[in-house]
Amino acid sequence: MVRAYPDRELHVVADNLNIHKNGAARRWLGRHPRVQFHYTPTHASWVNLIECFFSILTKQGLAHSVQRSKQDLKDLLVRFLASYNTTCSPFTWTKGPEQLQRIIETTKDYQAAHPRKPRRRRAKRKKAIL
Repeated sequence: MVRAYPDRELHVVADNLNIHKNGAARRWLGRHPRVQFHYTPTHASWVNLIECFFSILTKQGLAHSVQRSKQDLKDLLVRFLASYNTTCSPFTWTKGPEQLQRIIETTKDYQAAHPRKPRRRRAKRKKAIL
């Protein structure tokens, strides 16, 4: 993407994994100042709802389709949304705030009691000279 768009700022929205703590990722971002990572908040269950919608879009709207231009993609998305909006219904939360808070607290307690062990890097293989 960096090479494909050499004159633009690039914004990447990433799930709040350990990517922003990864040294290799930080070094890469240091070499590519036009790229900015934005992370979803920890325990952002509201983001999961948009992931549900993108899953529906991917399976029902984008699977097995080819768009040859940005306009083709835009037209496909507008048609999909118009069709989807005629039959969609609200996503239903299955957990109340008290249950979500308990899950968050339990997860934090577990993570505090079981810290992740640092990963050992594998030694790079030397290529055989033939």
